[in-house]
Amino acid sequence: MNNEKHSRVLIVDDMKVNRLILSELLEASGITSDMAESGQECIDLCNRNTYDLILLDHRMPELDGVDTLIQLNKIFESQGHQIPVVCHTTEDARNNANLYKAAGFADVLFKPIQPKLLSEILMRYLPEGTAIDAEKKAEEVRIKQEIAKLPDWIRDADGINLYSAIEHCETATDYLDTLTIFIKSIEEKSDDIERYANENNLKMYTLRVHSLKSMSRLVGADTLADISSDLEIAGKHEDIDTITKYTHLLLEKYRSFISLMPMLEESQHDNTASANTADLHLPEISAATLYDAYSSIKDFITCYDADSIQMVIDSLKEYHLAEDDMKKIDELENALSSLEWDRLRAVMNI
Repeated sequence: MNNEKHSRVLIVDDMKVNRLILSELLEASGITSDMAESGQECIDLCNRNTYDLILLDHRMPELDGVDTLIQLNKIFESQGHQIPVVCHTTEDARNNANLYKAAGFADVLFKPIQPKLLSEILMRYLPEGTAIDAEKKAEEVRIKQEIAKLPDWIRDADGINLYSAIEHCETATDYLDTLTIFIKSIEEKSDDIERYANENNLKMYTLRVHSLKSMSRLVGADTLADISSDLEIAGKHEDIDTITKYTHLLLEKYRSFISLMPMLEESQHDNTASANTADLHLPEISAATLYDAYSSIKDFITCYDADSIQMVIDSLKEYHLAEDDMKKIDELENALSSLEWDRLRAVMNI
């Protein structure tokens, strides 16, 4: 039986994107979270549930963070326990950090939330062991999210280790681009390997199987990579018997991936068509929401927080955007894919 305790955190913020960012960061640390968009909703949840930690926004309409904290302390007193409440607020309030603590907050986090500082808060206030290996868990969550973005046919394909592939390629989009290059080169490169084996041209044969080994690892074709590795060693040792015996197996395995090409091309066509039509059915974005999103992106650029920038971009894609804003989002995403921070700053006029 698993008796491991899972911490539960309440996130309170009137901005949806801030709640989602914090929720993702907590999930990456293996921590369950509930979300509230107002002080009153926070109070209602705390009347019904018990939390290990509350992350409470300061600047909210109606009940702000301080007013909400006053009500929470009454609840904690009636329940006979005290829950740490951490205030999260904008950077321009940094000089008032001591005032927040004097008001009764256990600690203060400044937006944009930096994962390292949040991790320190979790280690400080949550039960021991609940925030261990946060970085590893965050990477596991990220990889699973990217795998979920891949089409069903690739997730069902035999002989491909998608976890390993996303580890190497970073994103689902980059993986599909890499897989396309891999498959399109099979016919030419497999013919080269076969020819060099027949000619006993061990130098060129060894170079080709070495290249195939590296590319196979990149796309998650681990078995093919292992065979290539063995034949590379055979080539270096001029082991003709091994090369003669196993090259046909290598080529059979390698050429079998050509069968994925029609589905790959169809997916690329569908993605292009979807991109042209799906936006027509999305809700309009308000000027205030767009302003808040762009302000958050600027803040995240200044602290080199790529994951949070991508999260805001993804949230914007849920809305129908003007053509200029769509172009800006595309430029941001292209710059973000290669971590071109100067280009990101230029797009946002920072």
